[in-house]
Amino acid sequence: MGLAAGTKLGPYEIVSALGAGGMGEVYKARDTRLDRDVAIKVLPESFARDAERMRRFEQEARAIAALSHPNVLAIYDTGTHEGMPYLVSELLEGESLRQALQECPVPARKAIEYAQQIADGLAAAHEKSIVHRDLKPENLFLTSGGRVKILDFGLAKVEISHAAAADGATLTAGTTPGVVMGTTGYMAPEQVRGDAVDHRADIFSFGATLYEMLSGRRAFKGDTSVETMNAILKEEPAELDAEKLHVAPGLERIVRHCLEKKPADRFQSARDLTFALSALTGSSPSAALRMAAGPPSRRWIPWAIAAAALLALVAVSLLMQRTAPQRAEFAISVPGEVSHLALSADGKWLAFVSPGDQGSDPMLYVERVGTADARPIAGTEGASYPFWSPDDVNLGFFAGGKLKKVAVSGGQPETLVALAGAARGGSWSRQGVIIYTPDAGGPLWRINPDGSGNAPLTDKLMSATEASHRWPLFLPDGDHFLLWAGDFSSSPDRSKNGIYLSSLSHREKIELTPAQSSFGYANGHLFYVDANGALVAVPLSLRQDKLTGDPQVIAPRVAISHSTVYATFSVSENSTVVYAANSTANLSQFTWFDDAGKELGRVEAPAVEANPQLSPDGTRLAYDSNEDIWIADLRRGSSSRFTFDPEEETTPQWSRDGETIAYRNVAPPVVHLKKANGLEADRRLAMSSSAADDILPNSWSADGKAILCTSQSAQTGWHLTLAPADGSPVRPFLSTRSSTNGQISPDGKWVVYASNETGDWEIYVTTFPGATGKWQVSRGGGSEPRWRGDGKQIFYIGPKEVLTVVNVSTEGTFSSDAPRPLFAIHPRAPISSTDLFNYDVTRDGKRFLVNQYVRPASIPPLRIILHADAPGVK
Repeated sequence: MGLAAGTKLGPYEIVSALGAGGMGEVYKARDTRLDRDVAIKVLPESFARDAERMRRFEQEARAIAALSHPNVLAIYDTGTHEGMPYLVSELLEGESLRQALQECPVPARKAIEYAQQIADGLAAAHEKSIVHRDLKPENLFLTSGGRVKILDFGLAKVEISHAAAADGATLTAGTTPGVVMGTTGYMAPEQVRGDAVDHRADIFSFGATLYEMLSGRRAFKGDTSVETMNAILKEEPAELDAEKLHVAPGLERIVRHCLEKKPADRFQSARDLTFALSALTGSSPSAALRMAAGPPSRRWIPWAIAAAALLALVAVSLLMQRTAPQRAEFAISVPGEVSHLALSADGKWLAFVSPGDQGSDPMLYVERVGTADARPIAGTEGASYPFWSPDDVNLGFFAGGKLKKVAVSGGQPETLVALAGAARGGSWSRQGVIIYTPDAGGPLWRINPDGSGNAPLTDKLMSATEASHRWPLFLPDGDHFLLWAGDFSSSPDRSKNGIYLSSLSHREKIELTPAQSSFGYANGHLFYVDANGALVAVPLSLRQDKLTGDPQVIAPRVAISHSTVYATFSVSENSTVVYAANSTANLSQFTWFDDAGKELGRVEAPAVEANPQLSPDGTRLAYDSNEDIWIADLRRGSSSRFTFDPEEETTPQWSRDGETIAYRNVAPPVVHLKKANGLEADRRLAMSSSAADDILPNSWSADGKAILCTSQSAQTGWHLTLAPADGSPVRPFLSTRSSTNGQISPDGKWVVYASNETGDWEIYVTTFPGATGKWQVSRGGGSEPRWRGDGKQIFYIGPKEVLTVVNVSTEGTFSSDAPRPLFAIHPRAPISSTDLFNYDVTRDGKRFLVNQYVRPASIPPLRIILHADAPGVK
């Protein structure tokens, strides 16, 4: 607590601390003017600087001050002490209703008495247009004199309590439709849905509280807040045991009437509620039972039998209505940006990839849906595209150029197989088969969960114009699966890009729908993002192998990466959908550092993305941005667009004289040359016509006659090739699979490159123009090598994203010293396989330009939809 005994707040002297909550600290104090004890709620100075918290504090003060009622906490004064606003109220002696309920249920007669007082207080508030919005046992106080006091009018706590998240956590407050506000176990259905609320929401919360007083258990309770809210929307509380609890039927009817799902079906005012309760006052439970039953007579028997039959029919009808799935949507919090996510089959667990606060390697996190306690899984640094095992015990994922699996409960991840390039998703079937995409280009592969049986799966199903099969998804039968197939060119065949159906047993590929999105499946519905960016669901018949209805919009907007056609959403088998409406992941800023890791400045550039490349004289910077090449003038602090083709252009490389830039255009993948001054049209170099191939320029030869490239094909994976500048056919340079980032030395005699030929990414050097030898430079891992301008040092990114330097000698033969770490960098996580470089270095090796991760100012929550395929989707 922040204030010591004896501290003066104006005329009030602190006596002792009473407690603390999300919106302030409460103290017992002495009013020295009137010589009476009071309670003081203090809002800390740090809270006072928060305009929203301050607004709510003042709202509480005004709301309570406007009420003068014996069942509402009385407020005496407000003030400010050393920047800390405070509120002075009557000091209550007794206990909260929550504390009373911890011992046993409240006897029916006493519960009616308490309920009348609560309803009287609510009626007084509602008549002044004040809606509590967070009525619950914690906000009801039982004084030692037997009076009930309603606390915290107009107050909704801002932060989710991790300890209480699964058991009645208070969610974000607000009055804007679409924002969930309240406490999960006591919210009205309209609050759960994020709709605007009125005084009838308090009546629902009153009903939930009265039910708990009578029964000793929550009216709505699940393992998590999400399950609790789902119960509020779809379920009815268990019947009260009238005989055991001595609850009159009239009282139970009042409770049920308060808990109607639709506001129009509840009591329409708290005054009506007090009148209904007053009819029960003064009657013992047995008398109330007799009063409800009426005088003894046998004339009622035929009518009772008829009524019972009618009620049975009504009950069946209501049961059918209430058990039908109802769609519901609300927000769930996450600790940081989410780039890839996966729901477990039962929809209760969410796995996602998120970076640390400083942009450290992204890791896998797992959280129980509806709680705020996300747990990182050790050993998953660099993870991407997680997918669940069918029993929800393990997660498959990709990291460090490998397909891995890890137990959700913990333990070291197990490597299943090394990959050739940038993975694009996986799926794990009930038959014990994993299908995955080992590379951004090429077919799907299959493997067993123990790492055996690795083999191509859809290689014979790829058409000549398809560049990639990706985002595999097994259907519940464990045999059929979905995949995305297509290319990234502007050719007419791109209209065939879309979602296809195939199977392990039949090895055929059936087109379902054109799409540029990853997808999900549940309960006979295919989910994907349409051309307008909306998440849609459409019925899928496996008997007919086709879609059988029209797409229905599930969510108006879902974040999507167009370069990978990955949409940030996931669907469980019970049609729970989690999605991100907007992407905040992978924000970055070009940042200068010295060789000690001290930040020197930043380069202003629009929509920074990837591949910073300094010009030979260090005055200009070429880089990828929004699928185009841009050039920044570092002296003037300005940037201009360099390429204008509607298709994607990436990976710029300066010629040694700084006059020409080579870059890759995706339609089809080919290297283009263009004068750096932009005055001449670009020129295409020769390239294979296969859309399944790709080529990315890495480095110019010293004589300017060739460009070393990273090439990719379905047959050979990633490898290094040479593209002659005169347009002659591309020829192999290094046939070793999984080789990339080739950099020709300043003297033109050596090439440094990265390769995971041994299963781990390391840095190697070979000769140029003929690759006749090989020397390993790195130790324990490395990527993204660069030469110093004089060729006497090699830089690369080592383990844990530490920028590392190695002194080398090329006199006669090649030799290198032990690697020496410089400083840790936090580059942006790669988005696509074209992200070759996250940094560049000046010729003297003293300054480094890093595409540095930037944490966004705010992290928007994910959205979750329950029963997304239920009737009534928009």
